[in-house]
Amino acid sequence: MIIVTAASVVERIWIPRLPGVRGVVTGMGTSAGKRLAQALNAAENASLILATGFCGGLSGDIAAGTIIIGSEIELEGKRIEVDPSLVNGAQRALAAKQVSFRVGRIVTTDNVIRSQQEKEMLSRTKAIAVDMESGILSRIALDAGIAFLPLRVVLDSRDRSLPFTGDRLDALRSIVHPVSTLRLLATMIFAGRALASAITAIITKPTFRREECVA
Repeated sequence: MIIVTAASVVERIWIPRLPGVRGVVTGMGTSAGKRLAQALNAAENASLILATGFCGGLSGDIAAGTIIIGSEIELEGKRIEVDPSLVNGAQRALAAKQVSFRVGRIVTTDNVIRSQQEKEMLSRTKAIAVDMESGILSRIALDAGIAFLPLRVVLDSRDRSLPFTGDRLDALRSIVHPVSTLRLLATMIFAGRALASAITAIITKPTFRREECVA
């Protein structure tokens, strides 16, 4: 079985429904690890954890809708290498389907990175994308001895500020800033479709269900 995670229900809708695939909503930040562990306890013979969802771009030449294959994850100043065979397999799968992607380091933070200034600072770590779950989920996968691959899609590029934070005030912000809200929704749909194509390309690749998923 392949476990495909998403931080929210909004991100979960882009996980395709395919045999042998289970979508899991983990929530954002530190709670993600606990929910993934619960899902693994309930799952049978999980061979791969594919961590998906939106992320922020940290490189100036990475646009919204670009798929990020994480080759390395930075969490709390420590770096976790992703199995090169999984990264290479993902590259081949996406290239075959002509899905636009980049490969590089993802930095995991404990808060939503909204501003251009925050992204500029994080880019100095040489990371190309930022999220709130990959590092935490990778630790759970490592402890369970299950192969792990972060596959994110850029929602907000480095030169764009994110108007929302994921808290209870987002509904109010959407009313106060309707144009920004509509623009973000359009970008979410565009990025979500790209993510769905990338997930499908990877999980339907035969080797991801066999030898490339051996931890």
